[in-house]
Amino acid sequence: MSESAAKAVLLVEDNPADVYLIRKAVAECGANIHLLVIPNGRDALAFLRAERVYPLEPSPALILLDLNLPKLDGHAVLAELRRLPAYQATPVVIFSGAPQEAEELHCAQLGANAYVQKPFTYYAYVDILHALVRQWLRPEAPRERSH
Repeated sequence: MSESAAKAVLLVEDNPADVYLIRKAVAECGANIHLLVIPNGRDALAFLRAERVYPLEPSPALILLDLNLPKLDGHAVLAELRRLPAYQATPVVIFSGAPQEAEELHCAQLGANAYVQKPFTYYAYVDILHALVRQWLRPEAPRERSH
């Protein structure tokens, strides 16, 4: 893939161990993925609105959002980002340690495309992230030529 085909993933996550694992797993998915990490909800919304220090970053093709964030929780970030016209169709996957049974329906009502509970083992963690990248950032299929 060319550099122009690079895709940005916004990760909103405050836990350094999770950030490390996610960086590692996403890097294994290909050099064409640019991972942007923002550690709190308030700064995530500033980024999405292209405010302050973030105006030159690329617009994300996928947003991975934790729920338990400082300054503004993931629920509030999700609700607000779905009000921004530029992000109404951007896939948002909640990637959280909060129990899926307790949160999935509420997050779907707020506009999340999917809810994934963080697994407890390293290999499951990496496998899930690989699957998320494949599912939400799949390359464009080549178009067939019409004769």
